[in-house]
Amino acid sequence: MAASAEELTRVELTVLDSSLPGGVPGDLSGHVFAIGPAGSVDGGPPSADGAPILNGNGMIYRLDFDAGGPVRLTSRLARTPCYHADAASRPGTRFEALGFRNAGLLRFSPHLGLRNHLNTALVPMHAPRAPARLLVTGDAGRPYELDPATLELVTPVGRNSTWYPAVPVDHPFPVTLATAHPCFDAARGELFTVNHGRSLLPLFTASLPRLDELGAVPRSWDRLASAAASMLEQQLLRPRADRLDLFAKRALELLPARLRPGPPPGPGDLLGRQAARLGGVPLREAGGDFVVLLRWDGHNEPERHELALPGGAPVRVEQSVHQVGLTRRWVVLADTAFRLGLESVALQSFPESPGVERLLRALLTTPQEPSTTFYLVRRDALRPGGGPAVVKRVVVPLETLHFLVDYEDAGDRITVHAAHSCATDHGEWLRSFDRHPADRTPAPPRLRGLSPPGQADVHRIGRYTLDAAAERVVDQAVFSDAARALGVGLYAYRETGASWMPPDRLENVYWRGVGLWDELSTEFIDRLYAAHPHRALSMAALRRMRAEGGHPDSLFRFNHRSMRIEDRYEFPRRAVGCWLSSLQFVPRRGGSGADTDGYVVALVSTAHRAEIWVFDATNLARGPLCKLGHPAFRPGLTLHTAWLNAVAPWRGGYRVPAPEDYAEFVAEAPAEQVRALFEEEVYPRLA
Repeated sequence: MAASAEELTRVELTVLDSSLPGGVPGDLSGHVFAIGPAGSVDGGPPSADGAPILNGNGMIYRLDFDAGGPVRLTSRLARTPCYHADAASRPGTRFEALGFRNAGLLRFSPHLGLRNHLNTALVPMHAPRAPARLLVTGDAGRPYELDPATLELVTPVGRNSTWYPAVPVDHPFPVTLATAHPCFDAARGELFTVNHGRSLLPLFTASLPRLDELGAVPRSWDRLASAAASMLEQQLLRPRADRLDLFAKRALELLPARLRPGPPPGPGDLLGRQAARLGGVPLREAGGDFVVLLRWDGHNEPERHELALPGGAPVRVEQSVHQVGLTRRWVVLADTAFRLGLESVALQSFPESPGVERLLRALLTTPQEPSTTFYLVRRDALRPGGGPAVVKRVVVPLETLHFLVDYEDAGDRITVHAAHSCATDHGEWLRSFDRHPADRTPAPPRLRGLSPPGQADVHRIGRYTLDAAAERVVDQAVFSDAARALGVGLYAYRETGASWMPPDRLENVYWRGVGLWDELSTEFIDRLYAAHPHRALSMAALRRMRAEGGHPDSLFRFNHRSMRIEDRYEFPRRAVGCWLSSLQFVPRRGGSGADTDGYVVALVSTAHRAEIWVFDATNLARGPLCKLGHPAFRPGLTLHTAWLNAVAPWRGGYRVPAPEDYAEFVAEAPAEQVRALFEEEVYPRLA
């Protein structure tokens, strides 16, 4: 799936097809923002080294609707400081020895650290009598504030010293794990986001970049590694999640001494310096478990609240905190079914060795957790200025990537609406050595890098009432459409009312129905999830449906009270590549305020081009009212969206100057060229 990194400025879109006299609805107004990966500084996607499409610089798109007038498109790359460092250290440049390389979903430099791609989501920050502010986010890096008018990045949220690294290595660009979906409360002017990390495995990860010293792997070794991987895959001898720490420990012991991490830090070393940056509060061990809830008022440095279980142990995230929810009295975190794959930095040492890559995948990849742990933080327990907070913990069956919550939580009863992406691995992608589960043919070259590979069970939508005091589920309802093997993807709904506050109770939500594509299915994923404990559709039935042509994408409106699909549009049945990418609900200008009174603006990939489709939110089955496009609009895969009724130049006030933010990290970097890189190529481009 090709994507262009060309930046566009107020390009007028062409009406490709319309059932309306004016081409575009006259009461469709405001600004729809979308974001997605647009390849690395080396070009693409598709990437020559087979990197997943999700590994790419964020491209921000803005569609300007003018009440029936011309629709215009503007796009800009998210140029973070690490973007400029990456561009300045490409092969053939003076600083190429510091350069980044693709590492699975990540892009890493042994000397500079981890790229913050900012390619996943957008979060509006509304305030009474003030222009809306907008954040751009990802799972691996700090969120940034964006100027909605120019689409240029303005500032990170929080200094480097506010965010604790997940890997205890002193890089200028630390390995920082966050949430792609912070949440904002317009009434209180509070943004909540998350910083987290896990023990031990990051220590192993921290040593992996040093494997560059081992040199190229002989072809005979690579063939042996591929054979070992095949045995592991076929015999299902894959390590359980609770064995990964043991694997990391044994691997560290086997590494040559020069490749191992140093001894546990003491006073004055890395951990001590990082503790000093964080106000003198060290972790219990290097790379120890931590989950920190950050509260930001938009004007001062974010507060840090370290989360702990009732017994005092730190909260441990096994996978990720992809999304955060907010109710009147509670902040809701989830351990979500999306492993970022920090261990994939090992793969950058073996770009020409697919056998080694395959073996590492077989050893390190485990299924996503088949249940979801929610952590509930009482908002009135968060002390001004920061400090520890105790969580409530509730587990629901089935894995979850995205979820929504009702704002109302009377009686400390929290209603969660979860999209259960069962037996689906969003941390995986189609690779050159993947094979089709039926005939074992290689993955088609045009699809390599697509993520995720085909699902191995039907997805579900669940509604759960959580009793925070009792820490249990007191009511639940779960929907599935096994006849279509329905997958559930991205979503849109009327997020705020006239006061910019979320609805007390969610009712109608628009979901992407993910198609069932035979070409995307792989032997590896089918085997990985063959023993899924909550299977609703047998593997035999699923493979039969794939062989019979599967099902195309759909757009459907789901009523979360009646727990049923009430309206649906099904896309034309075509090959992989004709699908719904992103969707955004836009309230009708002058409308009633009802949660279906408006339009769904969808970014769609067709067999020939990318298009913008506009649906009547009250009648999806009718099909798109109009379709828009432009030859220069080539976004590839897009992800989450946002809508603002108006845009104005940034006037936020809060700003973190880059030289102050990076000075200490740059001074402590081991490579002598790092300071020159920042002074000559990074700081001047951020002035």
